This record gives sequence, C-alpha cells and structure tokens, in this order.
Amino acid sequence: MMLQTPAVAPDEQHFILSTLSPSAAQKWLAAAVICSILVVYIVITVGPIKGVYEIPAFVPAYVTAMFACDFITALLLYAQFAIVRSRATLVVASAYLFAALVMIPFILVFPNVFEPGKGLLGGQSSTSWVYFFAHAGFPLFILRYAFLNGPHPERPLRRDTAFFKITRSVILTVALVFAGAFVFIAGEPLLPRLSVNAMTFGVYWWYPAATVVFLNVATIVVLWFRQRAALDLWLMVVMFLYAIEIPTYYPEPHRFSVAWYAVRCFGVLSSSIVLMLLIHEIETLYARLLGAIVAQRRERDARLLTGDAVAAAIAHEVKQPLTAMVTSADAGARFLDRSLPNLDKAKEAFKHIAADGHRAAEVIESIRLHSRMMSVTGLCSTLMNLSTTRSRWKTAHCESIRYWLKQRRLRSCRRCKETAFNSSRCF
Repeated sequence: MMLQTPAVAPDEQHFILSTLSPSAAQKWLAAAVICSILVVYIVITVGPIKGVYEIPAFVPAYVTAMFACDFITALLLYAQFAIVRSRATLVVASAYLFAALVMIPFILVFPNVFEPGKGLLGGQSSTSWVYFFAHAGFPLFILRYAFLNGPHPERPLRRDTAFFKITRSVILTVALVFAGAFVFIAGEPLLPRLSVNAMTFGVYWWYPAATVVFLNVATIVVLWFRQRAALDLWLMVVMFLYAIEIPTYYPEPHRFSVAWYAVRCFGVLSSSIVLMLLIHEIETLYARLLGAIVAQRRERDARLLTGDAVAAAIAHEVKQPLTAMVTSADAGARFLDRSLPNLDKAKEAFKHIAADGHRAAEVIESIRLHSRMMSVTGLCSTLMNLSTTRSRWKTAHCESIRYWLKQRRLRSCRRCKETAFNSSRCF
C-alpha cells in the first residue's frame, strides 16, 4: 500500500505568497484599484459620453480574453492545490474553471455574433440569464472558499486523493455549467423575459440583477471578516468589480453602450487580478529559488576552498611527526645494526618514535573533535590548534634529524676495524 502522506506540511504552506498575510503595499494597491474603478463609474454615470456604438469584433475578443484569463488562473490554482492539498484552494480553482467554461454558452447565445439579430442557441433572454448565472455562481464558490479558509488550519489531503479531487472538481464544474446552460437555453421560453430585443434590457432585468449585487456584496462582507491571506484581499477586489457591473448599466440599459463596454472591461480586469497575483507569486518564488541556488553554490565553493586549505594544513602538520618517526626508526635500526649495538641510543630513538606517534594521534583526535564544528570559528580554531602543536613537532623533528646526522658521521676505526662513533664530531 502506498504511504499516504501530504505533499506539504501545514507549516510549510506559509511560504506560498497567496497564503501569506497581505502587506501594506498590497492593501494600498487594492485600495487604489477600487478608487480608480469608482472614478470610472462616476465618469460613466454622470459623464456626457452617451450613445450606442456597436463593434462586431468586440464580443469575440472579450469572450476569448475572459476564457483565457480564467482558464489559466484555474490551471495555476489546480497546480497549487496539487502541492498544498488545501480544499480552499481547490474551491477557488473550481470557481475560475466555472467562470471560464460559462463563457462558452455565453458566446453561443449572444445575439449578432453567429447570426444577425439572435444567438446561435436560445432566445433573446438567454444571454442575460447566462450572464446572471455566471455572476451568481462565482460568488457562491468564493463564499464556500471563505468558510473553508477559517482561522484554524485545515488538515491537508492525502497524496493519493489529490488527483481524484481535481478530477471530481473538473467533472462537477463541467456538469454544473452544462446544467445551467441547458436550463437557460432550452428553458428560456419558460423564464421571465429579461430583454425587449437584442439591444435593450427589459423591466424584469433588474430583479435578478439586484439579487446578484446582493450576493456579491455579501461575499465581500464574509471575506472582510474572515480575511487571512493576500488571496482573500484580491478576491474582495474581484467581488467588488462583479458587484459594480450591475449599477454601471443603470444610465443606459442597452448593449454596446459606453456603460456596457465599461462593464466588459471590468470583467476582463476581474478575471486578470488573481492571475497577476499568481504570476507575481511564481516570479517571486523563482527569484528566491535562484537566490538560494546561487547562495548554495557559493557556500559549496567556500567549503571546498576551506576544505582544501584545511586538508593542506593537516597534511603538512601530520607529515612532520611521520617524517620524524621514519628518521628515528632509521637511526634506531642503524644503532642496532652495528657490530657492537648501541642499545641506549636505539632506545632513545624508539622513545622518540613513540612520542611522535602520540603527537600524530593527538592531531587526529583534534581533527575529529573539530570536524563537528562547521562554522568559521571552528575551522579557525582547528588551524590554531594545529599551529600550536607545530613548534613541538619541529622540535621533535630536529632531534630526530640530529640523531640521523650523528649516525651518518659514524666512521670505521682503523685500529680495531670496527664501527665506532666519533664523539668529537657530534654536536
């Protein structure tokens, strides 16, 4: 059986920018966006620019932009859900998938796109009903997200359930869009008429419009009181754009009016806000990852350089007692190889060998103790300890060399024809 563990621990989710608390700069930016939208709304409402200006290519371009922004946002949120295993993230991803898919029936029922005076499917009111269906369904998803994203961290899903959760979310969202499109297209004759003709809204249009505005305002209030992350802040801005679309229609309740074009621009902006947040998150995380990789490489190079220096110092310092041991051993062997062995000198040479061996053991033990200290202080301390013992090694090495020189100055005695040590030449 597969080990069922979450991909990201709850504490590690705080490194994702969309789950962090909004900064002061983000709050000021959100306030600036809202103030700008209010200024545009006031200009459209009381401004002198009125009239109907139909641009046939505007609707396909608008629907394409909305579908692309919402669909890409949904993909990024689904990818984030696969990492953090958060149900709240899954709900937001489903919301943006719903907003993207609902654009398909919207373009099919919009008049004058495929056929003059009517849509490819449905009746005159189908466009308005699909519009209200999109603007009522999205805030319901966000309300669900707000209640899931409470003050207490939720338990992440298991590894083997993430794929099935995403698949089920996609299937249910597609089924919801299909069911809504079927009701508002096939059942349009049974619903109240919201449009007088292809260009003008009817009297009953304002009743579902008021309901949609109330639903979006309620979503803003819930997000305000349960706000925890930067994503919540920008979702409130999105809901504000959704809510202000309806009052913008009030001066001119006609399609292709200045207010109608402004509402479409508000829609594109609302579908792009979270996408820009996620792209900013990806860029920031990539910059942090690149900085971490560069810092890791620099640290590795510094460690390699320090390790080479330490290894050279250790090799130099350990080589001295080893050389002294070899010299003392050679001298002791020569003292014993004479016809009349000099046992005292040989014992003294062997004692120097033992002393040098103990010094080498001390060096190795010092290296072992200081190898646990990875800081610069520990490395410097190791080098200082090695330098401290260096003078003792030099002293022992000089003594060993002295014995070796004494041995080399041995000469053969002519009278007794045996090897003798010339003490007058010793130093």
